[in-house]
Amino acid sequence: MAHAVPRALRVCGTISERMRPRDSAAPSDATTSQHHLRFRTPSMDYRVTYEHSLATAPDDFIVNVPSQLVSDVPSNIPKALLAEAIEKLILERSPRIGRIRNLRLI
Repeated sequence: MAHAVPRALRVCGTISERMRPRDSAAPSDATTSQHHLRFRTPSMDYRVTYEHSLATAPDDFIVNVPSQLVSDVPSNIPKALLAEAIEKLILERSPRIGRIRNLRLI
């Protein structure tokens, strides 16, 4: 007499069908986003104050920024290098800024 396998425990397809690699040429969006979430470096948000000049006149510091939130700063940056890293992020994200001075974390 054959034993009946409960419906919840039945496996669809053979082992070779389940082990066959899927089309790896075009990964789905869900797989790609899960991959990035799994290996993404944790980030921090910092509030800073600084003065900056425009790219057209880098020696004229005309803007005083009293408070700005800088988000997505990698959390693995050493504290001694944090101000330089934040300055670099601000300059990358704002191409009209020439130079930054008096950058302070609030």
